[in-house]
Amino acid sequence: MAEPWTPSLEMVADHIPTRTRPIEPPGETRYLNTFTSETTPTDVQAQRHIEDAVVTVLAAVGGVVPDTPTFLSILAREAAALRAAADIEIAYPDRDADMSVTVYEQLNELANAKLERLRQAINDQGHGTSGSLLPIWSMPEPPWWGDYPL
Repeated sequence: MAEPWTPSLEMVADHIPTRTRPIEPPGETRYLNTFTSETTPTDVQAQRHIEDAVVTVLAAVGGVVPDTPTFLSILAREAAALRAAADIEIAYPDRDADMSVTVYEQLNELANAKLERLRQAINDQGHGTSGSLLPIWSMPEPPWWGDYPL
C-alpha cells in the first residue's frame, strides 16, 4: 500500500527534467516532464525508484510519517522525490563520464538535507513510533526515605 505522501512521477521529474526526453525520434530535445514508456527510465522503472525512496524515508523516521501537521507529509514527499531523482540519475548514466556526476552528488546532498529536516521536524513535533525518534529516559520516583541521610 502506497503512503499518501508518495511523490508522483511528475514530482520526481521536476528534479531531473532531462531524463524525461522521449527516446524517439533520436535527438529529441523537448521534455515530457514525466516518465513514460518513451523515456529512459520508463515510468515503470521510475516508479520502482520512487517506491524504494519511500521505504528509505520511512526507515529513517521510524516507520511513520504523521498526517498532521501537513508540513511533515510535504517534507516526506519532497525527501522521497529527491532521493528517487538521485537514484535515477546514478542508475541511468548517459555516458561513462557521467558516473562522476555532480548532478547526482547535488541531488544526494539535497535529499539527505531534506530527510534530516524531516527527522528534526518529527522530533520537534513529538511524533514517531514511541513519541520521538530520540530516546526518552525516565526513572521512578524515589521512596520517601531515598533522600534521607543515613
